[in-house]
Amino acid sequence: MRFVFKAYTQDGRVTRGQIDALTKDAAFDSLLARGLEPIHVAAKTLEERQSLTYAQAGQIARELSRLSRSGIALEAAVKLSAEAQSSLGARRILESAASRLAAGEGPGQAFSGLVGAPARALSAVMQAGEHSGRLADALAAAAPLFIATAKFRAKILSLMIYPIIVASAALVVLMVFLLVVIPALRPVLSELGDQLPVSAQILLWSADVAPVAASLGLGSVLLIILANQFEAIKARFRTMRDHLALGPLGMGLPLAIETAVFARLLAALLKADMPAGDAIEDASRAVSNSVLQQRLQTGAQSVREGANLASALEGALGSSNLVVQAARLGAKSSGFADLVGEAGLTLAERAEERLERVAAIAGPVIILGLGLVIGSLVVALFTSLTALSDAALV
Repeated sequence: MRFVFKAYTQDGRVTRGQIDALTKDAAFDSLLARGLEPIHVAAKTLEERQSLTYAQAGQIARELSRLSRSGIALEAAVKLSAEAQSSLGARRILESAASRLAAGEGPGQAFSGLVGAPARALSAVMQAGEHSGRLADALAAAAPLFIATAKFRAKILSLMIYPIIVASAALVVLMVFLLVVIPALRPVLSELGDQLPVSAQILLWSADVAPVAASLGLGSVLLIILANQFEAIKARFRTMRDHLALGPLGMGLPLAIETAVFARLLAALLKADMPAGDAIEDASRAVSNSVLQQRLQTGAQSVREGANLASALEGALGSSNLVVQAARLGAKSSGFADLVGEAGLTLAERAEERLERVAAIAGPVIILGLGLVIGSLVVALFTSLTALSDAALV
């Protein structure tokens, strides 16, 4: 469990930071053991936990790498980087890390416990740099990766905006037609009685079902929002969602995107001389899919226990994955990290191409599908009005 604290240092200065402990009393004891006199210790709430974007992680990694290479101490470099951040969340993360560094923690520990895949990835790079003694090199290798990942995710969002807007607009038109237009015509159509065409009966039935469907949809959204306030339920929803994303419904896109990020970070950690098992576990922290993350962490443990690297990754990613194939080739090559990095780059390019195709097809398919539905309803409406006109003539 993570706690935030305020304490006096041995020279009388006030310092703030974060600490991991099982209980509040244990946090007090840990602070005292560090030579700090606690003033205030409190459990860190969800609202207080800050996260980073990949763009912010890339900027921080690049700045810290340059400052470290210029001979500035890491604590001072982190403080300087904090002052340069426009994001309040990023600034608070760096200020907290600087406080923890001042309290005697190493770079890996000072940046540990962060929330979100980008922040965890930055933490993994800090740990790799600390273990290898080449922190500046590890940060320099990771910065382009984070920036490229940010651009890739921004492109994903831009590609999906058009289908989402089209689907939303069509859905609004459909609901207005069913909730406003048809109910307004119900009294007129009801005059036909037994002469009401089947198409009109279906139309009226659809108008009756629409409010129920809309209420269920809104209720489901509210239920999910409320469920997210409870960690246990939220974790179950997330696991269910992540399982579906890795299945046929995901069309292979989530797996390709997540694996591309994992592979490129794994390559950066391996180049920082981190052991393969630790590199796999730390790189898995950048994976946002909890199911895939758990599989990779299981593979990391297998590697530590002596398993073949390719076999361990195959259990998590599948035998046909490019990263697994790179691992097989890497056993016979000294450039394993470069092979993994190239595999990650290829996966990112393939995911981008597939996403562009899906986005290009999704818009027209949505328009066609909803056009058929709305067109059928309009035809049914005119059929009903024609039957009403014929009945009036009789």
